[in-house]
Amino acid sequence: MTIDEPKLLAVSGIRVSYVAGVDVLHGVSLDVSAGEVVCLLGRNGAGKTTLINALCGLLPVNAGQVTFDGKSLLGLKPSGIVAAGIAVVPEGRRVFSNLTVAENLAMGAYSRRTGFGPSWHFERVYDLFPRLAERRDQLAGTLSGGEQQMVAMARAMMAQPRLLLLDEPSMGLAPLLIELIFDTINRFAKEGMTILLVEQNAAAALDVADRAYVLERGSIVRSGLAASLESDPEIQRSYLGV
Repeated sequence: MTIDEPKLLAVSGIRVSYVAGVDVLHGVSLDVSAGEVVCLLGRNGAGKTTLINALCGLLPVNAGQVTFDGKSLLGLKPSGIVAAGIAVVPEGRRVFSNLTVAENLAMGAYSRRTGFGPSWHFERVYDLFPRLAERRDQLAGTLSGGEQQMVAMARAMMAQPRLLLLDEPSMGLAPLLIELIFDTINRFAKEGMTILLVEQNAAAALDVADRAYVLERGSIVRSGLAASLESDPEIQRSYLGV
């Protein structure tokens, strides 16, 4: 990756609000190149999920620009953004609780287009998450939190996305499951998947990321190589507990 390489996702100076005249995001800019893992760090209330919702078309962007592969995403419905090649693993997992595991995965593939990335199918997902193979006929709402997170990640991959948005994938999980989730993210990265990872678990996120941004009160306050931020004394104090 070079500094002149075109950005797959480019977010420039966006402002987003829930109430007219009260911005939650204040001119946020970031970018993600193809094949790169970028993490966005921030505490609760910093605006991380607001950003993800804006990128998915769930919230309007009041100012600024969002482009994906050089084309504007502004004004597109969520279905159009998915069709463009973006998949999201939402905060809180949001599986279809009354559908089986296999049916949830099929829902991820309903809008699939060819050519976006490696071919993801049931066998590949079950190889990655053997526990889902064992529970393929079980209602997703009866699974544990960790198993539901696996379903959410697998469902997103079934869409064969060019860009994967991960919103707080470790939230509410036990340490062993957090390790499994980040091992999976690392595997995606090694296969060349482009990922924007939103996380509070700064240590785990910086360990898998190429670059990172820090969001505080709706504004980007720091950015750089993940290794550089990991060794930054202020980041260590504020996010790594050092």
